[in-house]
Amino acid sequence: MHKKLPFVLVVTIIASILLNPIISTTTKQIIYACSLTIKSLVLFLLPFIIFGLLFKTFIKIARNAISVICLIFGCLCLSNFINTFVTHYVGSLFYFFDFDLGNQIIIDQPLTPYFSFEFPCIIKNEFALFGGIFAGIGTALFFDKEISEKLADRIDKIIQSLFKGISVLIPLFIVGFVIKCASENTLVSMMKSYSFVFVLFFFYASLYAFSFYMLVAKGNFHKCVEYIKNMIPAFVTAISTISSALTMPVTIMCAEKNAENKGLAGSIISATVNIHLLGDCLGIPLLAYSLLKHYGLEEPSLGTYFIFTIFFVIAKFSVAAVPAGGIIVMTPILEKYLNFSPDMSSLIIAIYVIFDPIITGFNVLGNGALAKLIDTLYLKFEANSLKEQTE
Repeated sequence: MHKKLPFVLVVTIIASILLNPIISTTTKQIIYACSLTIKSLVLFLLPFIIFGLLFKTFIKIARNAISVICLIFGCLCLSNFINTFVTHYVGSLFYFFDFDLGNQIIIDQPLTPYFSFEFPCIIKNEFALFGGIFAGIGTALFFDKEISEKLADRIDKIIQSLFKGISVLIPLFIVGFVIKCASENTLVSMMKSYSFVFVLFFFYASLYAFSFYMLVAKGNFHKCVEYIKNMIPAFVTAISTISSALTMPVTIMCAEKNAENKGLAGSIISATVNIHLLGDCLGIPLLAYSLLKHYGLEEPSLGTYFIFTIFFVIAKFSVAAVPAGGIIVMTPILEKYLNFSPDMSSLIIAIYVIFDPIITGFNVLGNGALAKLIDTLYLKFEANSLKEQTE
């Protein structure tokens, strides 16, 4: 199913758009309700997946646990900082162009679900994250090695079974949301009203993501293309689901294809999926600059933007795992450091919601690149440790 997933997703999206005019409103509402139910199921399972991935990984790397944690979060913060800071120079381009952002998009008849069913939230993702790390390290330290590794392998099999089930549900999940977008005409409206900003962002984010993958491929073009190709299913899924968290199972499967240490790659994605947001780091500052230009405000100085970037990166640790969560958390920072007015904050939220699918896609691409980068650095770290032990 994993190899066929890109084809299945593309066919699903195209079919949903083409069939939308002939589907009755009631049928659309039922399909959308089923998609929301599947979304609720995936969110219900995510904490258990996160716990299991981190548990089995930290059982196997318990001796280097502190080093791995520092490596992951050090790379994460550095990546978010660089991604955000570099966008200052691209955002400056808006001050050389005259353009019109247009008006906010108003949806006359939003599609509502026919029914509503939600699975309960038993445990929060952040509790599952830290619980998996500490439980894995504790099990490795206090139990026999053979017993610990057997337990890790058993959990790994359960997680893989969950992944297979979720990969089957993903196309069904996407259908409802594509039909919703097609019914509300938001995709067409987005292209008409914000085409210039959208094209600039897409070109910039694509070039940046490619450069990121060239870095992790150590300048090898063929490897870079292979890494990106392996991440395409996650990219398409993210655009359709508009959620890095919901896309996480697919992202992990894709990232593991690029990694040497597959277990570590899965844990990196689990730990950073809502924190390392490449699309947000590139998209939000770019949108902010476009609005500053639109409202006739001055371009921020490099020093001011540097301070903004620091707080922007810190705020990433509190981003809500919901559509538009990235921009909602950032509005106070935009108002304080970039002099946004309440009207500008409202407008950037509206534009962000329209851009959210493609921004989420680049978030997922960035997660895959970060996982490969840390995987490579960890292999070097292990090799150096082994060398020191043998000397």
